[in-house]
Amino acid sequence: MKILHFIFSALLCLAFPAAIIAQEKASPMVFDAYECDFGEVEEAGGTLFHTFTFINGASTPIRILRVSASCSCVSVSYPQGRIEGGQPGEISVAFNPARTFGEVERMVDIFLSDGLPGVSLTLKAQVKPSEYDIEDMYPVALPDGVRITGTSQRFGYLAVGKMAERRIDVINASDKPVTLGTESDNALGFLSVACPERLGPGEAGSFILRYSLPDGAASYGMHEDKVTLLVNDRPCNRTIESSCIGVEDFEGRKGPAPALQVYPSRMEMKRSLLGRGYSGSVVIRNTGSGDLRIRKVDLPDGVTSDLPDGTVIKAGASRKATFRSASAGFSSGLVTNDPVRPYKEIRTTSK
Repeated sequence: MKILHFIFSALLCLAFPAAIIAQEKASPMVFDAYECDFGEVEEAGGTLFHTFTFINGASTPIRILRVSASCSCVSVSYPQGRIEGGQPGEISVAFNPARTFGEVERMVDIFLSDGLPGVSLTLKAQVKPSEYDIEDMYPVALPDGVRITGTSQRFGYLAVGKMAERRIDVINASDKPVTLGTESDNALGFLSVACPERLGPGEAGSFILRYSLPDGAASYGMHEDKVTLLVNDRPCNRTIESSCIGVEDFEGRKGPAPALQVYPSRMEMKRSLLGRGYSGSVVIRNTGSGDLRIRKVDLPDGVTSDLPDGTVIKAGASRKATFRSASAGFSSGLVTNDPVRPYKEIRTTSK
C-alpha cells in the first residue's frame, strides 16, 4: 500500500506542473488545480459544488489553521486533523449564485499552522440573472418608498490593527427623490457608516459599514453596534445591527501555539448562601505547547470575574476562574491567543 500511495503522489505532482509553478508560493499543499470555473449558470439554479484535491508535498505533517472565503455565498469544508507528508486531501466548496450576476470571482484563502505558506483558490462563474421584483431584491421596507436588502451584518473575527467592510444595498422605489443618513451610538468609534446622501427615483446605492480596530487592549473582544437609519431627515423604526470580534492577527505567526480548553462546557451557577446572586466556576486549561494569554474577558453588565485581562497560563497548566452575577443566565467570552479558537463563549446553567 505504501508503494501504491507513493506512486499516486508522484503522478499527481507530475500531472500538474503548470499549476504548481503558477501558485508561486512554496506551500506544502499541492493542488491538481487552483481554480474552478463553473461556466455559465443561472442565478436561481441553486448551490454549485466542487472539490479541490491536493497532497501534502512536504515530508512533515501539516494542519489547516483556518479557511477564509471572500464572500458569504461560499462555504468551505476541509480536513480538521493532521495531514501526513505525502497524504492526499480534499477541500470542498459550495457556491450559491443567488444575488449575484455577470462575471463573478470568489477567493478561498487557506491558512496553515506553524507559519507555513498557505494557498489561494479561485471560483469563477458567469451568472445569468433571474427576474426579480423590487420586493424580492430589497425585502426590507423603510419609509417613503425606500427599501434595503437587510438589517444586520456579522463580520465575525477581525484582527486587531486591521479593517473590514460590508455593505447593505438600498434603492429608492418611489417616484420622488429622498435623502438618507445614519445615527449611531458607537462609543468606541470602531464602526463607521457611509451612505449616499440622496437617491433619485429608482436610483440604487449602498450603506457601507466599516470596522477598523486600532492596536490596543480596547479592540479585543465582541463589539456590537446599532445604526439608526434616517430617511428624509426622520429616524426609521428600523436599525442595522452590526458586530465583530476583535482577535489577534495570526497571519504569519510561527512557533509553539497554545490550545484553550474550558471545563465544564456549561458553567453551573449556584445561588449564594445569603440568597444574593449566583456564582459559578470553570477550569481553563492550556493543552498546547505555547503560553496561553487571556487578552480580554468579555463580561455582560452586572457580571464580575476573578480572571483578569492579561492572565498567562503556561503550557500544560490550568487556572480556575469564578464568575458572579445577580442572575443565573448569561454568557461571557474569553479572547485568547489560541489560533484555532481565539474566542470562546462561556454559557451558564443554573441549579
